[in-house]
Amino acid sequence: MKNFETEVRLAREMTTLDATLIGVGAMIGAGIFVLIGIAAGVAGPALMLSFILNGLIATLTAMAYAELGSCYHDAGGGYLWVKEALPGWNGFISGWMSWFAHAVACSLYALGFGAYFQHLLGEFNLTIPDWGFFSLQKILAAVTAMLFAYVNFRGASETGKIGNLVTITKIIILLIFIGFGLELILRRGDWRTTFSPFLPFGTGGVFRAMGLTFIAFQGFEVIAQSSEELKNPKRNIPKAVFFSLLIVIPIYILVAFTAIGTVKPDGMTPWEYLGRQKETALIDVARNFFRG
Repeated sequence: MKNFETEVRLAREMTTLDATLIGVGAMIGAGIFVLIGIAAGVAGPALMLSFILNGLIATLTAMAYAELGSCYHDAGGGYLWVKEALPGWNGFISGWMSWFAHAVACSLYALGFGAYFQHLLGEFNLTIPDWGFFSLQKILAAVTAMLFAYVNFRGASETGKIGNLVTITKIIILLIFIGFGLELILRRGDWRTTFSPFLPFGTGGVFRAMGLTFIAFQGFEVIAQSSEELKNPKRNIPKAVFFSLLIVIPIYILVAFTAIGTVKPDGMTPWEYLGRQKETALIDVARNFFRG
């Protein structure tokens, strides 16, 4: 009796735009929504410098992903490259490290969504009782994680469509946030004083903020992991990797600029106020837009 081995290949249906949105969607998440207040508290206005430096470091890493992604066109990304270049156990370790890193990142994103959605319900005066350890934030995070796990289980087509929709929605929300912030800053006219001193905590604060926010640049590597589903990956993977960074880095810098430039608390500096608000700092900044 003969054994026939069948090689299964994924359909190459994704365009450069699809791959770019995958990278942007993976990067824009809880890293910017949750950590910007905490990072502002340790770096002050130099948070913008932290984003610039992190962007440069991420670009160097992106160059490696773009080069290797244009050479290897199978699914797997970094795991595949390590498996091909080094002894077998290295591939095993890198695969588990990648899985663990993405699991931690997804947990952070889910908790961030739960915290923000809880505040949204509060704006509509909708209160849900707290059940101790099983808080509303944790329940919302768990439900969100299971929902997106189900979407991924359904297949690449459904995942791609919903992922693109979510990514475009996040970009629009942040652009609206930036637009309101810049309008308020220009209307006040004395915004330069808000950013002085620029380095209140010295270069140490810049490096601490870099460590806190570098997770916000994690995501473009997912583009390389989708290589087997991408049309003409040799050309489109490098383009998608760099396009995603060109979109994300300016957005991060402008969000930091508007967050610090629009806050005028009594008795403390804007970055001290943002630091005290921690993961919900951007909510208070958005409220400030409507107070003028």
